[in-house]
Amino acid sequence: MSDLQILCDYIRGETGYEGELAPDLDLLEKQILDSFNIVQWAMFIQERFNIDLEADELVRENLSSLSRVMALIESKRSGTGVVQEQQARSA
Repeated sequence: MSDLQILCDYIRGETGYEGELAPDLDLLEKQILDSFNIVQWAMFIQERFNIDLEADELVRENLSSLSRVMALIESKRSGTGVVQEQQARSA
């Protein structure tokens, strides 16, 4: 099972959402996830993908869509970190 499918299955299982889960769909804007779900979402991501998320990575920009979460997971696996990449772009 792909990482994307694992994330989709989690969202469907936790929220009961049955609509399309496009990678760039804003899960917060569409109210698929709320402030309570987002905490559980972050915990699931850390546990399932065996990564540690820093406080400055627990932001809407990183957690609001499947594509952003996938980028976060990949950056943690590669050791670069999304926050470091964002800081480099801002410089």
